[in-house]
Amino acid sequence: MQANAYSQYALNDLHQAIDLMDRKIVHCNTLESFASEAAREAHLRKLSSKRTALVKSALTLAALGVRSDPKFLPRSFIHIAQQESNSVPAGHPGADGAATTKPPSRRGKRR
Repeated sequence: MQANAYSQYALNDLHQAIDLMDRKIVHCNTLESFASEAAREAHLRKLSSKRTALVKSALTLAALGVRSDPKFLPRSFIHIAQQESNSVPAGHPGADGAATTKPPSRRGKRR
């Protein structure tokens, strides 16, 4: 039986792989020693291209409608998700700072 490639679990796995690539890139920049600066740059390019492919796959799954729990987002995606949740769309009634409450309606008298 073939697994569904469009599942939330596949997206969670992609998010974990992106987080791992982020940690590898940080390790390469800070702790790992190389023979030359050119070797470091080559290794960083390789890691960045792998990360880019993973991000592209994750964004494709998200565009297809696959949803994931925000707690599984990679650390590099968290600030992006917070900005999206805090921003108000331009067409939203509260976008211009006006009150979003409805004015009280006039009630008719009971007879």
